[in-house]
Amino acid sequence: MGRIIHVEIVAEDHNRAAEFYSKVFGWQVTPAPVPDGYLLAETGPGEGIDGAIMSSRYQSQPTIAWIEVDDLEATLEAARGAGGTPAGEIQELPGVGRLSYLRDSEGVLIGLRQRSSASPR
Repeated sequence: MGRIIHVEIVAEDHNRAAEFYSKVFGWQVTPAPVPDGYLLAETGPGEGIDGAIMSSRYQSQPTIAWIEVDDLEATLEAARGAGGTPAGEIQELPGVGRLSYLRDSEGVLIGLRQRSSASPR
């Protein structure tokens, strides 16, 4: 079985993207030893994965990472304040939770999920 263990978010301005994810989700972002323009992102304790934000000079493939949040509306509002834009309507997926997309400060599409109380981990 293949598990997702890392996510790379490709950005035209990787520092601005790092600031966005720090402000909206509380990620701790630090430069990697190499290469220049590659930032490591610690996304928090517990289950889940860490990732990276890298300059688009290395890769340009699109990526959609899904991020679990406690409060979907508050997260979308924080995203607006940090230069992001909601993309589409909030949807309820029975047994999974409430879902929505947003575009970050660089236009990268990401998914958000607020787990419903009845959904399994």
